[in-house]
Amino acid sequence: MKNMTSLMKVEIILMKRQAVYYLLSIGLPSVFYLIFSGMMLGSDIPEIALQAYLFAMTLFSIMSSAFFSIPSTLESDKTNNWQKLIQHSPVSMVEYYLIKVAGLFVDFLLSIGVVFTVGHVVRHVNMSLQDWVLVAFLLIVGSLAFVAIGLVLTLLPSSQLMSVAGNLLYMGLAVMGGLWMPISVFPEWMQAIGKCLPTYQLMELIKTFLNKGQVNVFASVYLTLFTLVLFTLVIVYRRHSEVRS
Repeated sequence: MKNMTSLMKVEIILMKRQAVYYLLSIGLPSVFYLIFSGMMLGSDIPEIALQAYLFAMTLFSIMSSAFFSIPSTLESDKTNNWQKLIQHSPVSMVEYYLIKVAGLFVDFLLSIGVVFTVGHVVRHVNMSLQDWVLVAFLLIVGSLAFVAIGLVLTLLPSSQLMSVAGNLLYMGLAVMGGLWMPISVFPEWMQAIGKCLPTYQLMELIKTFLNKGQVNVFASVYLTLFTLVLFTLVIVYRRHSEVRS
């Protein structure tokens, strides 16, 4: 417990140093939501669409943490030999990774809290407390797929390549997956690709819950398998690398 507390204090210090990052990763999606939702006001667009766009921008914010925060933090810890220091200390690597996961979920909760508050207070998006909590839960659990992608990025040989790939995936999954606009405006071949992406499937999971109060079985199975496959890939690669070294 003492080791975990010490690690948590270090993680909090690191989070405080990333104030500018949080301003961008949470502030920009909030601003985008206000701009584009403002364009919807006064039109015939149903309120459910305003809700869906709010959750899409929340997911866009969460993806930023998954694609950039975790990969850059792990890469930095590796470069600075922090991970080697942990390995030769009373702190176990399990505790190290648990603290990293806890910090990531704090990032997720910050994104959800801020963007949801903007939507509710400024755009008057109203739902029951139970629905707000359930949608937040779906976003967090579903975002494990993007955490898995972020971990795959850490397998790349350089931080520069990791950054480029992260940015391409970040924008590609957002646009092609329907976070910025409905994929129905795309050509059929792009729609087919979009429907295979985790961003689209997670939004389908949320939309099915909001519209029908049901669980989208296909989206749930897809996200589960997608996440498990990527996590397995990372674990196998790490173990193989350790054996070679």
